[in-house]
Amino acid sequence: MVLIDKAKTLIGDVVAYWKIPAKGEYVAYKEYLMLSVGWMGMRLATTFGISFTVNNPFTAMTLHMTHRDLLILGYICTAIGYALAPLNAWIIDNLRSRAGKYRVFVKLAVPSGLLSLLALFYPYEKLSYYPMVVSLFVLSQIQGYIQNWYMTGVSNLVYVISPNSAERVKIMTVSSLIHNLAPTITGLLIPVMSDVVAGGDLFSMKTYRLVYPGIIVVGVAMSLTAYYGVSERIVEPRSRAAGVSLRDALREVAKNKLFWIKCSDNWNNFMEDCKNVLMQWVFYYGKMGSMTTYGIMDTVSYNSSMWAMIFSPWMIGTFGKRGFKLVKNISQVFITLGLALTYKKSLAFIFIFFFLNRFWETTEVIDRSIESDIRDYQQYLSGERIDGSFGVIDTYVGGAVGALTNLFVPWVYKRNGFDGTDYSVLNVYDEKGNYKPDNLLYPLLDELLKFSLIGAAVDVIPWFFYDLTDTDQKSVLRVIRIRSAVEDRNAGVAADDIYCEACEAVFAMREHLEKTPLALRKSGEDKRERRRANKQIKAENEEITIARFVHSELTRYTTPFGKAALALCRELANAAPGQDNSRLEEKAVHLPPAETKEEKQLRGDMIRMARAAKRQATLPRGAVTSFSPAEYEALYDLPEDTKEEKKAKNVAIRAGNRDRRSYGRTMKPYLWAVRHVQLSEAYSDIDSFMEDYPAAKARRDAAAEEAARMLHRAGGKTANT
Repeated sequence: MVLIDKAKTLIGDVVAYWKIPAKGEYVAYKEYLMLSVGWMGMRLATTFGISFTVNNPFTAMTLHMTHRDLLILGYICTAIGYALAPLNAWIIDNLRSRAGKYRVFVKLAVPSGLLSLLALFYPYEKLSYYPMVVSLFVLSQIQGYIQNWYMTGVSNLVYVISPNSAERVKIMTVSSLIHNLAPTITGLLIPVMSDVVAGGDLFSMKTYRLVYPGIIVVGVAMSLTAYYGVSERIVEPRSRAAGVSLRDALREVAKNKLFWIKCSDNWNNFMEDCKNVLMQWVFYYGKMGSMTTYGIMDTVSYNSSMWAMIFSPWMIGTFGKRGFKLVKNISQVFITLGLALTYKKSLAFIFIFFFLNRFWETTEVIDRSIESDIRDYQQYLSGERIDGSFGVIDTYVGGAVGALTNLFVPWVYKRNGFDGTDYSVLNVYDEKGNYKPDNLLYPLLDELLKFSLIGAAVDVIPWFFYDLTDTDQKSVLRVIRIRSAVEDRNAGVAADDIYCEACEAVFAMREHLEKTPLALRKSGEDKRERRRANKQIKAENEEITIARFVHSELTRYTTPFGKAALALCRELANAAPGQDNSRLEEKAVHLPPAETKEEKQLRGDMIRMARAAKRQATLPRGAVTSFSPAEYEALYDLPEDTKEEKKAKNVAIRAGNRDRRSYGRTMKPYLWAVRHVQLSEAYSDIDSFMEDYPAAKARRDAAAEEAARMLHRAGGKTANT
């Protein structure tokens, strides 16, 4: 009965908030669907890709490249990735587009799909081995680069679709349930179709060329819904002109403990994933059943993750994100152990343990929600929205780790008699159907399972050190809103929604700051009532914790360190490029000791900005020292009704971007100091900052009501939010 009531409530919410988000949320359910369908399409469109890794189905098993050549080309790909990573990070962190930080890359769906089709129908079989390898490598680099940007654009939208962490978890849950239908479809369709078109040869070119093209075309068309139906909602100052230098961004990310914890979990997967080939190999080389049977077992077990995704919001709410990861990783230790002890006895055991293992494959929910929280926390600490540099460090360090770990699986193979070139040694039966007692399949699988068990155990350790809670993330986001609103209001480009949310964060702080946290009720009333009461108590206690965090932000310049740092910020703000500012560095180095993490961050930033000002004793030719954020924003509102107007608008925007970048580079240390001075002035007289709240709230509410009326006139059902 409870489930039926919840289902009715959910259906009612979906209908009511289909086009207009519920109160306190940012995203309507229609947008959930657009992101989910687009993401599913992207996964269909990228089903085929060229990768130079051991056991890759296309390069190793279809084109029969040797392990040596796969490793060599894999290292070359890593080197190319190293070279391109800084450029990619700079593009993500500094690209200014009305299409958004990530939406702009979704449009690469079409060229990505065309390149995939070209790669599928390239006449590899007409070339000798090395010409085939060279042409394949060149094609893979072009196709892979475009495809990776396309995948980044679609999958990273979930980081910026909402600033609310709890809402992001809901969106990730819904989108994961839908877009994971893509591998479900391909996991069943491709093996079944290989039986139909290629006699069960899953790795033949005939299978690739007759099955994959239709999947790619349908996927490309579906993925464009993520471009046309999704909005980005990053909370950051619109007026900020200074870009994010790669060096500064890398330094900030490198200091982020939470980022390293998440990375270490991923980098160890080379061991834990050793077991992943087991089901496919016992069917393909052990002949334990047809590929259709394999496709059914693989598909059903793969879809077990759906249930964990459905319950992910509950598990995150119950255990927290760290607790969720610990439960997940500890469970996989016992799952791997169970598989190792039973897989030879029956297909039923293989199915059961793969089902349980894949039940926990909730990466699209838990890992992405953790990643988005880490990025919010990084923005709070450094004051800059950094996205791309996370990928640079992951590429560099992860690539180095991968260069070593990629040797691991071939080493395991070789020490068990399989050199990676002759896969026939894995066959359990010969061509006449006779059992081969010297086959290497099962001894090799035993060895792989042993290392997989070790990897699963090691994966548990990092998460004991993860300490960012959901309450911390909410606290951080309220502070980011306040900072963004102060900066944009001083520049004259404040958006009503961000400004109102900043004011409301201060109101909530004042309401809860002097309250004392309550103890949870443990007895003395009906269990359901007690649960409801405790839920309210937890929410109230959370608001008290957030209020104290916000208060510490508003009083950050009143501590002994804060006062000294602010005085130096005033000096730097009043300085100018092209003059001797060397005295500022000495003063920054001799600031009082910092007590908190935030003060230590400010101290380090102060020293770096003072040194940057010192280096600007001589200005570079063409340096821009004045810039109007309001005038720059107005460029995007220029008319573009005619061809001439559109051309003139593009020229003006390009010129504005050049001036903005030059101004940002030249004035960065001074603008940084000005921001802190402005924050201190707003914090010291917060009532004056909030005096426009009634008018801004009225405008915001009127705009929301007008949008609701327009939707209603268009035939959409809306709710009074």
